[in-house]
Amino acid sequence: MTENMVLEEADFEKFKQYCRSKGFDVCYFCPEISGTQEEITRHAFDSPKVIELKKSLFGFKGIPYDVAEWQLESWRENLPNLREEFFGKVKQGKSGG
Repeated sequence: MTENMVLEEADFEKFKQYCRSKGFDVCYFCPEISGTQEEITRHAFDSPKVIELKKSLFGFKGIPYDVAEWQLESWRENLPNLREEFFGKVKQGKSGG
């Protein structure tokens, strides 16, 4: 199973927009989780989530986001590629500037 994708707030918003341009609406959120960044990354869900990470007083808080149920199968299959493409674009943007 694909692991969760944990992003800080600014990158989360960019990734959310990127996904929308690829036909995935990452807008359905689950209850907030907390712990260390590693615990949040490894948190078990029924499908991989994109987690918006926020620092808190005692560690981190994460808001897990998902896509609509009708997109889940395609989402599970495409998330690794979306992740790779997105981070490839981010690296190009940073090195190209």
